[in-house]
Amino acid sequence: MDSFRAYFYFEAQMSFYAKETMIKHLSLFVLAAATASFAVDVELHGEIDADYASYWDKDFSPTNAANQDIKLESKVFLDENVSVSIQGRTHSNYVSENGTEASQVRHENRATAMGDKENRWTGFNFDGVSLAWQFTPLARIVFGDLTYNAGSFSYYYWRDTEDYAVILRDQSIRGIGFEVENGKAYIGATENNSHSLAAFITYGFDLISKTEERFTITPSLDWVFGKEIGRSYTYALGTEIQYAKSSDLFSYGINATWGTHPYKGHGVHTFLVEPSFNYKFFNIAASYYQALLAEKDSSVVDQTFTEDERMFYIEPSLDLHKKFSMGFTYEFHDPSTEQHNDSRHFVGPSFYLYPTVEAEIIFWAGYNICSKGANHFSMGMSGHVEF
Repeated sequence: MDSFRAYFYFEAQMSFYAKETMIKHLSLFVLAAATASFAVDVELHGEIDADYASYWDKDFSPTNAANQDIKLESKVFLDENVSVSIQGRTHSNYVSENGTEASQVRHENRATAMGDKENRWTGFNFDGVSLAWQFTPLARIVFGDLTYNAGSFSYYYWRDTEDYAVILRDQSIRGIGFEVENGKAYIGATENNSHSLAAFITYGFDLISKTEERFTITPSLDWVFGKEIGRSYTYALGTEIQYAKSSDLFSYGINATWGTHPYKGHGVHTFLVEPSFNYKFFNIAASYYQALLAEKDSSVVDQTFTEDERMFYIEPSLDLHKKFSMGFTYEFHDPSTEQHNDSRHFVGPSFYLYPTVEAEIIFWAGYNICSKGANHFSMGMSGHVEF
């Protein structure tokens, strides 16, 4: 069982205005896809991530929160080798103390309060357009709005590369790209400002490629050119290593990632190790992340693509049925190793349901143990759907 989960929840108590706005934007998107389908082949793909949680204080009074992130892509095939894609997206907003946004709710500092209509229910926005030409069976050229990243996490809370990454979180450009099965190369104008150009290249080298064993090394390089690049680092460089081996009853694997980028003239280094193990119906998954900062006195968020300088996660789990699993989680988060009163622990069970392919629902509960501030109990439900 993949123990790293995203989130799913549909909140029934939408305000009339929020429903009307959402339906209007979604209707326009679906109408465009339906209209085009009369002339050419059209595919509609999407992802839905959403969640809900209640946080209980010492008097056992709850604070409730919920988030969602919906992505839709309409792909129009002009012929068997050429297609045009149109993307749209809506997600709940909240702004943390560091000015970052996200849509995960398991920890209270990542929550959009119930009743916060301005931030919880947002409009459905256009998110880019691109054209792809599959000029050979093994390669294609893409034009338009392109997004890339490197060094993603399997740890469920940091899986969204828009907010978290070891090497580089999501970067968006308008330009041209060349893609093959194991790699890609992009170049184009960045969305950071009007005066910068970005180039990105990555390729996965298969050192072992067998049905029961796989060993891959994937280096990546991103570089931004211009006098005003709109971000604190000119380049991001890193390598991902993946090894996996399996048999009828036993399988194991490990992902290891290293990344570096400059911060005020000095290098920041980030490391991630994620082992996994499975024997029959028993599973263990873990993550260990560590950042070596350029400046100990500066914010971790300003120097890295995460919110912790050090993080550890482990979850043993049991597959009790092909549609039901349960696990027990322990997490440790240390936002800064220079401060000794800012770490926190999280422990608790999770129950996983798999109604159908590409659909997961999670019921969870846990206790946050904080070095400073009050400890608290929380519970919720979350999940993920793809189509």
